[in-house]
Amino acid sequence: TSVPIGRIAGGQRNFDFKDFYGHGVDEVAFALQRQIERFVAGEEKNLANASVLTICRCGVTPFLDYMIARSTAEQRDFTLGDINRNLIDGFLGWLRHGDTKLGSQRSCYSSFKSVLFSLGKRGLITVVDEGDDRTFPKNPFPGAFRSHKGAKPLPKGQRQAFAKALRKTVLPLFHSDALLNTYLLTAALLLVALHTGRNATPLLEMRTDCLRAHPKAGRLFLVLFKRRGYTTHKVALRNTSRTDDDSKDIE
Repeated sequence: TSVPIGRIAGGQRNFDFKDFYGHGVDEVAFALQRQIERFVAGEEKNLANASVLTICRCGVTPFLDYMIARSTAEQRDFTLGDINRNLIDGFLGWLRHGDTKLGSQRSCYSSFKSVLFSLGKRGLITVVDEGDDRTFPKNPFPGAFRSHKGAKPLPKGQRQAFAKALRKTVLPLFHSDALLNTYLLTAALLLVALHTGRNATPLLEMRTDCLRAHPKAGRLFLVLFKRRGYTTHKVALRNTSRTDDDSKDIE
């Protein structure tokens, strides 16, 4: 019942379905387990290990918990044939009456929908695309984006202090005899993130040939790969040599 997801954040991670068996939803639990195994094997989608684990935790777990609760309440076993609009509406109501915020509810729905949609493509469940009985409602969480509040930016004084500390920390990199260590490399990565505004994952996965020629003199392209959408992003950078004196230009 344990599905090996793969290495995530430095460790081997698994997701175990054992707690979902023996509660009247075995057929559904087994189908979802096999679908997750197909995701891990890359048979349908090229998903990152972290994405598969998120689908298991945020989508599969609450959906099976709901089905177990409903199976217990109705005192009958549930099968794949029971997955229809009525069941989906019940699950949405289960999410709305829980303790999670609207944005988290939407993420749960999106995660479990991706699994059920794959089951539908394989013909294991019937997916209705149109009409009042369509399996998946068009917009079950209206206004979810407006309810989400992002992290507040640091005050200007703290941003300036942070940038100054990073500039001071990475100064040894401008010496040919610099001894690299994890602390120095981490500071350098943070400085690149601060300068380019790119996310951590594309920066951590930079290739050695990520710097490319730019049509303008004194410029370079930093080419990064973004897993979501399988696209590349280009960031224009100044191509200038730096010393200890002019390292203050790093912003």
